[in-house]
Amino acid sequence: MIVRTLLALLGLFHIANGLFMLIAPMDWYATVPGVPLTGPFNGHFILDIGMAFVASGAGLMLGARAGRDAALLACAGATWPALHALIHVEGWMMHGLPQDHQVLASEVVGVFLIALLGVALAWMRIRGEKA
Repeated sequence: MIVRTLLALLGLFHIANGLFMLIAPMDWYATVPGVPLTGPFNGHFILDIGMAFVASGAGLMLGARAGRDAALLACAGATWPALHALIHVEGWMMHGLPQDHQVLASEVVGVFLIALLGVALAWMRIRGEKA
């Protein structure tokens, strides 16, 4: 039950982040540490990513329901954040870790660990269905 609750909460987090990106992309760009350092504001790009986060969050939330199919939805919902985190890891490998501590914390916690949590919860959800 705790895995399903955490999936629902993580899904809600991703949906909230995605909606923030869709409703106020400039505010999202300006308030997330490190984002302005990635390049100039690109509203279309932020809207694209916002949609991906909403879809991911929906998959994670649906993955909190009972049943085998729901466990597969949790895996689908965890996919986008995991792939997004891999892009950041590749950047760290190519260019080193961000020098700004706030940016580093934002990427490690807000991108990498959040994605890892989703993958771990989806994996536990699948394993729980097999038991």
